[in-house]
Amino acid sequence: MASPRAHHHAAASTRLLCDIEFGLSAYIVRVSLPDNSYLIISPPQEPPSERPPGDPESWMVTREHPDNRNCFEVLYDSTPCDDPNAAQRSEARHGGSAQPLTEAIGRRLDQLVLLPQPASPPAGGPGLQHLPSVPPAPAPGISPPSPPAPHPPRH
Repeated sequence: MASPRAHHHAAASTRLLCDIEFGLSAYIVRVSLPDNSYLIISPPQEPPSERPPGDPESWMVTREHPDNRNCFEVLYDSTPCDDPNAAQRSEARHGGSAQPLTEAIGRRLDQLVLLPQPASPPAGGPGLQHLPSVPPAPAPGISPPSPPAPHPPRH
């Protein structure tokens, strides 16, 4: 079951800012992108669905730019096609599932080079090598281990 949390997950996984607008029967998420364009992520707005809130039957994601009307694209649309003679969109089989939605958003933003890049690993290599080693705290009621006895000098 997808919910506004799925939207938050999509934005959090890409480390982008978003606004969630709640309406009478639906919600819309607007995700700001580094090139000043934005994504609109929402379940279908019309006609109203019989499904319970937080369980949309499909998702629609568009990318728009406030200063460039030519910048409009549909990134993802899992709405089933009503026309039996028309080809179904590949996303339609996913319906309201959030995972394919977030994966499609990530792929397209990667193609557009609009995702923030992670920080480079430290010079010593990847991982947590730059953090100081801290021994774990003993469990309550258990004494911490004694430090090892010094070795006698060898001659």
